[in-house]
Amino acid sequence: MPALKKEKVEHCFFLEKKGIVSKIKKNDGGKFFHQGADSDCKFSLRDLFLPSRFSFGFSLKKSLLAFTASGFMAVAVVGGASYADKGMEVKSEVMNAGDQAYGNMMEAINGIKNSDFESSLKNFEQAQKNFNQASDEMEELGNAVISISKYFPFASKLSSGKNLIEAGNHLAVAGKNLNLAAEKMYKFKKKSDENNLQNISLLDIFTSIQEDLKVAGGELQKAREKIDQVKLDDLPEEKRQQFADIKSKMIFFSGMADDFSENSHILVDLLGGNGPRKYLFLFQNNNEMRATGGFIGSYGLLEISSGKVRNFFIDGIFNPDGQLREKIVPPKPIQKISAAWSLHDSNWFPDFPVSAEKAILFYEKTGGPTVDGVIAITPAVMEKLLTLVGPIEMPEYGTTLTADNFTENTQYEVEVDYDKKENNPKKILSDLAPMVLNRLTSSGDPKIILGALDVFLQSLSEKHILFYSRNDQLQDMISNRGWSGEILQTQGDYLSVINSNINGYKTDGVVDENIEHTAEIQADGSIIDTMVINRKHTGGNSQFDWWNKVNSNYMRVYVPLGTQLIEIEGQTVEFDKSPLDYQALKFNEDPDVKKEEENMQIDQNNGIRTYQDAGKTVFAFWTYVSPQEEIAVKLKYRLPFKLNFENDYTNSYSLLAQKQSGSNGSGFSSTIKYPDGYKIEWSYPDNIDKSEGKLKLDEKLDQDQFLGAVMADDKISVK
Repeated sequence: MPALKKEKVEHCFFLEKKGIVSKIKKNDGGKFFHQGADSDCKFSLRDLFLPSRFSFGFSLKKSLLAFTASGFMAVAVVGGASYADKGMEVKSEVMNAGDQAYGNMMEAINGIKNSDFESSLKNFEQAQKNFNQASDEMEELGNAVISISKYFPFASKLSSGKNLIEAGNHLAVAGKNLNLAAEKMYKFKKKSDENNLQNISLLDIFTSIQEDLKVAGGELQKAREKIDQVKLDDLPEEKRQQFADIKSKMIFFSGMADDFSENSHILVDLLGGNGPRKYLFLFQNNNEMRATGGFIGSYGLLEISSGKVRNFFIDGIFNPDGQLREKIVPPKPIQKISAAWSLHDSNWFPDFPVSAEKAILFYEKTGGPTVDGVIAITPAVMEKLLTLVGPIEMPEYGTTLTADNFTENTQYEVEVDYDKKENNPKKILSDLAPMVLNRLTSSGDPKIILGALDVFLQSLSEKHILFYSRNDQLQDMISNRGWSGEILQTQGDYLSVINSNINGYKTDGVVDENIEHTAEIQADGSIIDTMVINRKHTGGNSQFDWWNKVNSNYMRVYVPLGTQLIEIEGQTVEFDKSPLDYQALKFNEDPDVKKEEENMQIDQNNGIRTYQDAGKTVFAFWTYVSPQEEIAVKLKYRLPFKLNFENDYTNSYSLLAQKQSGSNGSGFSSTIKYPDGYKIEWSYPDNIDKSEGKLKLDEKLDQDQFLGAVMADDKISVK
C-alpha cells in the first residue's frame, strides 16, 4: 500500500455556514474552504488507514475490539430471535396508529381550511395521541434494542421508524399551535371591515399569534432534528423523493421559525410598532431591464403606523421627477437618453442598497418625505398573485386581468389606451393593487394565505422583490436571508451579467439570454475563464410595436477583483459622448458615479470599459440585437488567484454565479476543466455532471447558483 505523504495528511476541511448557499461567507470575504487548525481535527488519514504497527502476536486492544464486536453481534442475533414474534405484532400496531395519525393530520388541515378550528384542534390532539401510542408500542421492544439498531445496516429501519414517529408527534404539536394562530387571524378578519384595510392592525395580529408561532417553531425544529436521523435507504423506494422534499421544506420552515423568533422585535418596528413608518415602493418593469430589475415606471408610498396601513399611494414616476429642481450629471450611458439624472434612472448600481439610497435621495429632492426603506417589485410578482387569487375584472378599462395577460394588457393601457386628458397612464396599476390586496386579506382560505406566503418567498429568492431598510438590524436580517439584492463577496470565482436597456423599448421581454461559463485550471494552478453570452431577439412579429424594436443594451460583466481580460469579441464598439457641457451649466456630480467613472479605463480599440465596483472588476460594453437575430459575446480572462498545492495536496475551486435582480432567469451552464493528475475528492451540488477531466452544471439562472469542488494532486499526494 503506498504511503501518504506524512506532512500532508493531518488536516481537515470546514464549510462556512453563513451566506446565500450556505457555502459563502458574506461581507468579510470568507473562504469557501479552510484548512482547520490541528486542534480542530479529530483524526488523521494516517490513523485511519495506517496503524502505528502491524502485530501478529497478542494485542489487548485488538482483542477487546473483537470481543466488543462479538458481543454486539450476539445481542443482535439473540435479540432478533427473541423479538421476532413481538416485532411483527408491534409493526402492525405501529402502522395502524401511524395511519390514523396521518388521517387526523389531514382532517385537521381541512378544518383550518374550512375555518372549523374546533374540529381541527381535536384532530391535531388525536394525531398526537396516535403518535404517542405508536411510540409506546415501539418502546415495548426495548429502548436499548432500538438505540443500537441504528448501528446495524440490516436493523436501522427500527431506529428510523421511531424517529419518524417522534417527528410526527412534534409536527402534531406544531399543528395545534398553528391552528390557534389561524383561529386568531380569522377572528381579526371577522371583526374588520373587508373593504377597509385601515381597520386591520397587522401589528395586533402579529403580537396575538407571536407566542403560538414561537412554540410551533420550536416543535418544527425538534421534528427536523428527528427527521435528520432518518436514513433515506430505510424508506420504501417510492417514498424517498417525497421524504426528501419534506425534509428540505422542514429545513426551510424551521429556519424561518428561527428567524421569526430572533427578529420578532425588528418586525414590530417594521410594522410601525415603535412609531409611524414610510416605505418607498419602486415598480420596476423587467421588460425594460435596468441594473436592479427594470425601468422604474411607477412608484408608491406606503405609510403604516401601529400595524395599520394609513395610506398606500401609487403614481407615475414622472410626476415627482417633474418636481426635481437640482441638476445632477447622470452616468454616461444614461446620457444617451436623459440629459439629467433623476428618480426613474436612479437604479443604476447593481448593488441594490446603493441604488435604494439613490432613490431615497432623489425622492427627497423632489419634495417627497423621508422614508424608512425601499421595496422594489417586478411584474412577475403580480402575475404570481393573479394565479393565486384568480381573474380581476376591471370594467373601467374594459378588461379582465389574469396572470396570462397581465403584462400585455397593462403595458397597452400604460402606453396607448389611457385617458389623455387625465394624463395618468399608470392609473390601472394604482387601481389594481388594492383589489388584489383585498382579495388576499379578506380570504379565510389557508391555501390562499399560505400561497401568498409562498409567492412572497419565491419572489424574494428570485429577486423579483428586493428590500432595503435604514434600520441596521432589519437590514442585517434582510441581508442574511439573501433578500437584499447585494453583490456578494467570495474569495472564489464569481460572475454576474448585468443588462441595462438604454432606449431599447420593452424588448427585454422578447430577448432570451444564455450564459456559458468555462473555468480551465492550468497545470501551474492558474485559472482561465471563458464566458459566452448569447442573446436572441424573438420579437419582430408582435402586434405590440415596443416588442419589435432593436434591443439596445449596456452590458456589465462582474468578475473577481483583479481579473485580467485576455480577449473579447461580439460586442459593439461604441464610446460615450456627453450631450451637454455639464461643467459650464454647473450640474452637480454624484460622488458614486464620479468615483466609478474616474477609475474607469477605456480601451480605444474594442470599446471595453474596465473599472471596479462593489469589490469586483467590471467589464462594460454595448450590445445591439435586432428582431429575429442573435448575437454572441465571448470573453476570455485570467483569474487573480491560482490553486496552490505547495502546502497541501488538496485545494478547491468554487464559483458563485449571481442572477441579475428582476430578470426572469438566463440559461446557464458552467464547466470546470482540470488537467491530468488531478482527481475530484468532493463536488457540489449533487447533480453536477462528472466526466473525465471536467465537471459541468446546467441550470436556469433564476436564483443565485453555486458550485465547487475539492481537488487532489496525485503527483504529491502519493509518493
